[in-house]
Amino acid sequence: MPAATTPVIPRPQPATRRTAHVAIVLDRSGSMESCRDATISGFNEYAQQVRATAADTLDARLTLTVFNHEIRMPLFRESLDTLRPLSRATYVPHGTTAMLDAVGRTIDRLERRCAHDRDVTFLVCVISDGYENASREYSYGDIAERIQRLTATERWTFTYLGSNQDLSKVSADLHIPQGNIAGYDATAACTPSAWRRHTRATERHLRGIHQAAPAATDFYLDSDGS
Repeated sequence: MPAATTPVIPRPQPATRRTAHVAIVLDRSGSMESCRDATISGFNEYAQQVRATAADTLDARLTLTVFNHEIRMPLFRESLDTLRPLSRATYVPHGTTAMLDAVGRTIDRLERRCAHDRDVTFLVCVISDGYENASREYSYGDIAERIQRLTATERWTFTYLGSNQDLSKVSADLHIPQGNIAGYDATAACTPSAWRRHTRATERHLRGIHQAAPAATDFYLDSDGS
């Protein structure tokens, strides 16, 4: 008589985690020198808080684009577990402001590499202390069209944290909702509070992604500037 066999019980498969791509498009033009250290520490603390908020609920990936008249992307879809912090050696403000080129390149690269996956969401955050004045590849119309098209998918959210600008005009020119735009003073004293506000708004947004919330149109509304 054959020996009895122990039934094999299938192991439960882990639930698929949604992937959240957080992209920071960060000004490094010459005027950012006055808040250089505060920007570096603000970004590094922000990245660590995104990691803590995502924890086991989301696969959070970070992209960093820094821009003056040139565009660099030192981080692309980087795991927050192996993140290299920003430093004075890697963030050196100088030059002019090609903001539109920086946003356009960031969007286009993310679309090419990631947008086909329906479990992926995107948060693209532009941080700048002055007006566009140096882009060669993209116009306001180009970027506004992309933002409108991608926001309509309800998987992309665009935000703008700006200083020394008419933010209502930025909202109109880029088609970013007013609730996703906030102002700050780009000084060493005030920049830390701007990053804290941005961090709180991002935490709330990531919790919404875990619950399958649509793209945000009120990103900053529940986060004061303190």
